[in-house]
Amino acid sequence: MKDSFWQYFLAMTALLFFSFALGAGFNENGNNLAEQSASRKIRVHIQIIADSSNSLQADVVVPVGTPARDLMDRLFKTNYADFAHRFVNGIAGFIISPREKKFWRLEIDGKASEVGIAEIKISKPMQIRWVITAFQ
Repeated sequence: MKDSFWQYFLAMTALLFFSFALGAGFNENGNNLAEQSASRKIRVHIQIIADSSNSLQADVVVPVGTPARDLMDRLFKTNYADFAHRFVNGIAGFIISPREKKFWRLEIDGKASEVGIAEIKISKPMQIRWVITAFQ
């Protein structure tokens, strides 16, 4: 009796495992979720404001999960103040220095970003805005 219980238990465990392994990554229609996610596109609006007379903007559609920093680097010549590419000091030829007591302020969907551009992945439609701002 013990042997039949363990044989049954192992057979059911194997069946569940292989059912899960074969079905993992597919939705109820049999579509591959990884391909479906990669094929989803999201609209992003980017606005660059250097001053009252110099601004740029771009509207693009990108795949879900696109790193925002990579998008910025592709669309605009982006300069960084450090080797890790975390502190932006120039966008599209508008370069600032700390001596000017200004910086590029990053806004996401109309609010000051709490993280840097390197930490942002595009997961929903969004507005990215950069504005040269004076230190307070």
